[in-house]
Amino acid sequence: MSISHPKHCTYQPVHVLSCKKRHERSREDYWAAFTGGEILVKHSVKINLSSEEKRLINKPSTPRPEIDIVAYDVNWDTVYLLEVKSYLDSPGVPYDEVAIEQKEQSGRYKLLTAKNYRNVLSASLKGHWLQQGLMGNKTKISFGLIAGKIYRGREQEMFEYFKKQGWLFWGPSIIRDKVMLLGGKGYENNAVTIAAKILTR
Repeated sequence: MSISHPKHCTYQPVHVLSCKKRHERSREDYWAAFTGGEILVKHSVKINLSSEEKRLINKPSTPRPEIDIVAYDVNWDTVYLLEVKSYLDSPGVPYDEVAIEQKEQSGRYKLLTAKNYRNVLSASLKGHWLQQGLMGNKTKISFGLIAGKIYRGREQEMFEYFKKQGWLFWGPSIIRDKVMLLGGKGYENNAVTIAAKILTR
């Protein structure tokens, strides 16, 4: 599948950084380093819902919903709508607040806990991006969570839940493994790679 990129380069392969502002590059480098450049990303994606779509989620006056990260996996032709929580200085992401299904969206993890909300947002995003040439008709949309800390160490339970849903999950163990792998790479003049090497000494 080929993706046409708008001239302002807001959605592009992570290893193509010439159009990015300097302060944005470290975030793109992070994904490039961790995924080998096979992921295309957008940060803080706001979805423009129509009046009808707002009615469908029972929020007629809601502001534009914002997705932490939207990532396109080139190999699997899948777009992931991701909740991203570091929570390093907090108790962490509670399993019981994520592994639930609500009739109406509420709380911090509503993208993961309300099916109707997910369906409306993903359909709206796909419609807009099809018009812009950012994805294809056959591109799948999935969901996921990247969390730096899981409350009471229930990472394995979280992993199993996301696996059952067919969603992406990176918890502390996966993130740690990827940092270790990155730290073992040869020298690169890249801030993220250098930071990983310092952390894993």
